[in-house]
Amino acid sequence: MGKNYLLKIFAGVLVGFMVSCNNSDSDDFEPTSGNGGNNGNGTPPPARVLEKITLNNVVQEEYTVNAGKLVTGTFRDGNTNTFYTGTVTYNGDKISKIKFVGNLAGSTSYEFSISEDSKGNIYTATCTAVATTAANSYISDYIITYDQTGKLTKILEKKKYGGMYAYTNFVQTDFTYLGNNIFKGDCTRGVLTGTGDPDMATAKKTMYSFQNYDSKISPFSTLPKSFFMAWSLARPETFYKISPNNPTSVHIAPPLPAQATHTDLNYVYDANNYPVSDKDQKLKYTYRIL
Repeated sequence: MGKNYLLKIFAGVLVGFMVSCNNSDSDDFEPTSGNGGNNGNGTPPPARVLEKITLNNVVQEEYTVNAGKLVTGTFRDGNTNTFYTGTVTYNGDKISKIKFVGNLAGSTSYEFSISEDSKGNIYTATCTAVATTAANSYISDYIITYDQTGKLTKILEKKKYGGMYAYTNFVQTDFTYLGNNIFKGDCTRGVLTGTGDPDMATAKKTMYSFQNYDSKISPFSTLPKSFFMAWSLARPETFYKISPNNPTSVHIAPPLPAQATHTDLNYVYDANNYPVSDKDQKLKYTYRIL
């Protein structure tokens, strides 16, 4: 699964962040299994937190927790050589800012100012992205919608580039669930009309589908949901990390003529239903007992 892991985490980086997509028949890709929840219980065993993920003993992700709070999370950005570190700022017990900075020169930085509820859901967010050139830098504001059960259903992002005063572009992501897990995120990108509304006539769409969930516990489930949600606003291929269970396949359909990717995944679990490795023992999850 080592190769699959890299595809799983990052395949969308090749096609997702600044690429747009079209309305193709791949929208109709259907789930084959997955029931959401941890055998009906969405609460994982307490006092355990993901510390790192390694591939062939090389760290791919690492998380630092102090006094029960996430301080930093470091992870590879796609299949690139860039590692991003997200540094978390708190207002009391709530996360108020997360800044993601790459380790290589030329990496775009992303600073999110957020408001989160008691469940760790973000309900307002602003992102300031600073690139090497002003024209590629932008400010985004997000309208985030949940249903009455608390499930994330839609995110509308409005962007203004290079110091412009008006919003010019949008990204709208609509979510479909299977049980409690995000099965699909339809990510539509385009320009805004003169009245500031999304112009769907020329918009393109990428489908991110996280399929065939198991009934075990996501390794990310005891880390703050808002941390992964913020990064997913920049990298939508990682939205599966806010689901309670683990996808066993990932399907990403970018706009034509780019090719869709499909990756199968597998896990070995411990007695508490947490993933500890892939079946080849190349990819390993290490947890810290708090």
